[in-house]
Amino acid sequence: MVFWIPVGLVTVIAIVWTLYPLLKREQSAPAARASYDIQVFKDQLAEIDTDKKRGTITEAEAARVRTEVSRRLLAAANAKEVEAPTKNAPKAVTNGLTAMIVFAVIFGGLGTYRQWGQPGRADFPLSENLAQQAAVQSERPSQDEAEAAMAARAEDTLGLPDITDLTEDSDAALLAQLAEILKDRPDDLEGHRLLARNLASAARFIEAHAAFDEVLRILGESVTPQDHLEHTELMILAAGGYVSPESIAALNKVMNTIPENPRARYYAGVALAQYGQPREAYIMWNQLLQEGPENAPWIPVIRASIEDLGRQAGIAAQQAPLAGPSDEDLQAAQEMSEAERSDMIRSMVAQLSERLATEGGAVEEWLRLMGANVVLGDVDAAKQAYADAKTAYADDPAALAQIEAAGAQIP
Repeated sequence: MVFWIPVGLVTVIAIVWTLYPLLKREQSAPAARASYDIQVFKDQLAEIDTDKKRGTITEAEAARVRTEVSRRLLAAANAKEVEAPTKNAPKAVTNGLTAMIVFAVIFGGLGTYRQWGQPGRADFPLSENLAQQAAVQSERPSQDEAEAAMAARAEDTLGLPDITDLTEDSDAALLAQLAEILKDRPDDLEGHRLLARNLASAARFIEAHAAFDEVLRILGESVTPQDHLEHTELMILAAGGYVSPESIAALNKVMNTIPENPRARYYAGVALAQYGQPREAYIMWNQLLQEGPENAPWIPVIRASIEDLGRQAGIAAQQAPLAGPSDEDLQAAQEMSEAERSDMIRSMVAQLSERLATEGGAVEEWLRLMGANVVLGDVDAAKQAYADAKTAYADDPAALAQIEAAGAQIP
């Protein structure tokens, strides 16, 4: 009942506000100026005839004055037609329209609420709303749960062997040998650090995270902000890009000590986006995009995501142009002649194109090839590189998203 009282009041106010112009009584308008002038000119014509009979004016004077007054009378008559008020609608039409508006407001509003609202639901206090949000965040999967899901997925799709069974090549064998040696050397800091980094290079992020946990254990109080950053990165990668509550805690340690670090800011943007703060994430990522450098590993990822992130935040994304040659390449090119500079750049682009066509390469390399061709003005080559890159990464949705975002910038 408490709900329906304000609803009824609002409905009455809306109806009265809408119907007031229809129901208010029309006030009598003052006499039009033209009507008054017409009456005056008619009286003047009668006076002219009277004065002529009395002999106070001659026939010629009477004709001249009569002509002038008649002209003014005609002008006043025309003005009266312009001033004439428009006719009001019939009262029956007005009453019918009033009834239609009343029914539309009442029954239309009730019908809409019945369809889309929740009649009978109790009010939801702000404190309870905030408590529910906190509960949702606390229910996010933990790091262990996320890694378990990633491990199950890897077993289903990749069939990754146990690290001790790696014998595919010499590097894999050395990695397995190092892991075996460290079982007997639990406090070997550099050994565990080397194992973690090599596991990460082999895209075995779950095992790399576990290895780096040992690094942090050995360091104890000597852990640096860079160590925390490397640990955070491995946690996020091990969870397939998901930022767990444990990753948030580790990331906070990084941002409290080296908030200016671009890699830390990138992962902070990932966390903000996942925790429902797209505006803050957009601002952080857009600044990274403007700062560069273009060959930074996070730039292609930001390019692929910032437009969608901007839409979520209600901001028009401002993407930087496609990457071209690196800063070092441009610096070396400045010391050459125009012909030498052009030949050098084209040679570099040709070599990169040939290598990618025969051996494949990272997403960043394909993006650089596309950007370099755009810089050279070879749009057709850029489009061909775009098509080849899409073919190469057709089964990788994340990489494909980066490639398509870059391809959209080709003229």
